[in-house]
Amino acid sequence: MLRRVAPRVSAFAAQRARGMCDMTEGVTVDMVCRVFSCKVKDDPTAHQMDLVFDGLLDRAAEAEGCAGASRLVCKTEYDYQLIVKFEDIDALKLYMSDHHESIMQEFEPKIAALATTALKQQNFVYDDIE
Repeated sequence: MLRRVAPRVSAFAAQRARGMCDMTEGVTVDMVCRVFSCKVKDDPTAHQMDLVFDGLLDRAAEAEGCAGASRLVCKTEYDYQLIVKFEDIDALKLYMSDHHESIMQEFEPKIAALATTALKQQNFVYDDIE
């Protein structure tokens, strides 16, 4: 039998969580993220991609303001996404100017060898929603 369990939320996450914006405010920019998206062939390839992105994350974590990461894999379509979070827009700008190019020179060939589509990269505002 299933039972409802209250989610465990860290104190930091609880501070950052908020509701969706209303139409009069616009989107507030607090945390931001860089999203890497592609498709992989199958589950073993997704695991290999995890290993590549582990190395990328070790390097990205050297950037001041890097605030962690999340990974999403659709096990039906094998869409693969890595979300690298940053404390604020200035931290993302610093990462992009001082770290991103050298990291991608090292890891993009490894990612391309495993992906079945081109790697897409995009920046987003990031919020945990209550």
